[in-house]
Amino acid sequence: MCHPHPEGRISAELFVRRLPDSMDPGLPLPAGAQLWGSQLQRLAGRTASMEAVLDVDGEPSALLDAYEDELRRAGWSTFEGFGPPDGGFVGAEMGDGRVLQQGGAGPVLAVSAVARQGAPTDVRIRLDWEMARHMPTGPRGMPPGADLLPPLRPPSGVAMRGMSGSGGSGRWTSETTLQTDRPVVELEAHFPAQLARAGWTRSGGSADDVVGWSAWQLPGDEGWRGALFVLAAFGPMEAVVSVRIERSESDEPGAAYFALGR
Repeated sequence: MCHPHPEGRISAELFVRRLPDSMDPGLPLPAGAQLWGSQLQRLAGRTASMEAVLDVDGEPSALLDAYEDELRRAGWSTFEGFGPPDGGFVGAEMGDGRVLQQGGAGPVLAVSAVARQGAPTDVRIRLDWEMARHMPTGPRGMPPGADLLPPLRPPSGVAMRGMSGSGGSGRWTSETTLQTDRPVVELEAHFPAQLARAGWTRSGGSADDVVGWSAWQLPGDEGWRGALFVLAAFGPMEAVVSVRIERSESDEPGAAYFALGR
């Protein structure tokens, strides 16, 4: 199939139950995945993108966490695009996915997972060479620390309300309310794996029926520390969850202050 494009013609080739032969054999697929097919697109003769459709048994966030770990072992890391800070709490309506790049070069890998009732999770993998080619280079222009909050996703089936974030001058926060009757101990235990995946190191914490907390050391030598709080004191079906990072000795008293709401 061919279609016109300002830079040339786009051609697409379909592959049933396999990846294109030209794809790097080192690209892993999620464990236990059933590959239904893939599509390779070329723009003006060069490889532009590859998309694959898979079925995978498991809850979306858990299987994506496992797949991300496997990709990171193979040299992939979080893709540093442009735009506002995208860390902090992320609800299901924002989509469950990961975006990575290998060694800061080559195609951008985007993977998403959608649960289906009574069927395996629908997983889509896209390798995009054009996205990386058109991305601007250089710093994103955000204050220090803006990129240190990783995306945090709630337990499967738990709704979020009133997600917000703010930051500047050496500190950043993200907060949301979970609509659930799950105990504080269970909720507090859900997020540490996501923080550890971002390189955070737990230094202490505890939890009871009302409040849970944990303290963290962030990677790097710039003195950033973090804290996670879960508070269930305002109603039987809700818990306030917040994460905060702060640099121990901020040297930017005049840094801009950002307030974000979703």
